Amino acid sequence: MIIRALAWLRGVQFLLWIWVPFTDGGPGRFAPQVLAGYVVAALFSVALFTVAVKRDTLSARWVCADVVLAVVYAIVVSRSYPPVEAASITNWVIPPLCGVTVTAAIYGGRYRVPAVVLVVGAWVVGAWPALGTDSSTELLSNSVMMALFAGVAGITGKLLFEAAGGADRAAAETAVERGRAERASERERQIRHLHDTVLQTLEGIAQGARGSGLDEVRRICGAEAEAQRATVLAARPDGTVASVVQALAVMVQDHPAQKELHQVITKFDSRLPDLPAEVVEVLTGATREALNNIVKYARTDEARVTAALLEPGGIKVTVVDHGVGFDAGTTPPGFGARRSILEPVAGIGGKAFIDSAPGEGTIVEMTWTP
Repeated sequence: MIIRALAWLRGVQFLLWIWVPFTDGGPGRFAPQVLAGYVVAALFSVALFTVAVKRDTLSARWVCADVVLAVVYAIVVSRSYPPVEAASITNWVIPPLCGVTVTAAIYGGRYRVPAVVLVVGAWVVGAWPALGTDSSTELLSNSVMMALFAGVAGITGKLLFEAAGGADRAAAETAVERGRAERASERERQIRHLHDTVLQTLEGIAQGARGSGLDEVRRICGAEAEAQRATVLAARPDGTVASVVQALAVMVQDHPAQKELHQVITKFDSRLPDLPAEVVEVLTGATREALNNIVKYARTDEARVTAALLEPGGIKVTVVDHGVGFDAGTTPPGFGARRSILEPVAGIGGKAFIDSAPGEGTIVEMTWTP
């Protein structure tokens, strides 16, 4: 931003004089070095800021060259004017010299003060013959203007760079915090997934509820390993979509509830669109946990899982059992329900609630809309 502002400033400063040669006698009234110096200085400024814009910085070498060239044309060109015009606006060097001091004050580093003093001193030396003419006050006022603009630019540039540095540091800290949050979220997701799948399988085996013999245990473990491998291979990047109907159907088909319960009834709306992969993963995991809880606590032989279209382009997943239930008004959700149903669904911008009463079963309802 600063470099582009300086480029526009320098361009305007050169344009201020472009009409002068075509008045009061035309270009012929100026010494050749006046016009030649103008062309050289203008072309150098074009090269200077073209390189600076491409590199997004002004190197010390370019600033030094800018100052050296300004010193040369401040003396040579100013001495080429008649004394009465040396410090007047007809001398094209005045605006660009001001631009050079501003640039040096911002990008001159520890040499900014000597650079500004050198340029202003060269201007005074070049326009010194005007001291005894009617333009003597302009010699002083232009010198003060160059120094004043350089001082203001130096302070402003320092403040802008400090603000930009602070913004960069804040952005870096935010990125670090975001990375930590994403890693923590990923760990939470992995823990939740393990709780809903592998740990449930191991707990069932340990309690004797699953696997009546060694061969059966091996089969269950092999199936679980394949399921985990499929989960890893099917991981999708952000922005992709997945079939929620297929994901729910596969999960229910492979769930231990198919063996532990007499019947798992499913009804999935065929009109359901593909949803963001993260939404499909969360809803499938939450439904799995709801079935886990039915197997472990409901004392029933039947469960029902439905997925219905929720306009516009959303979904409502419901898991129902007619088991023993519990008092939802006084009993807070357990670890599994809280960490694997309520929190994940809220995390994707959806809503979930668990309604139950003693002897009346349990309803788990989850909704999401884009």
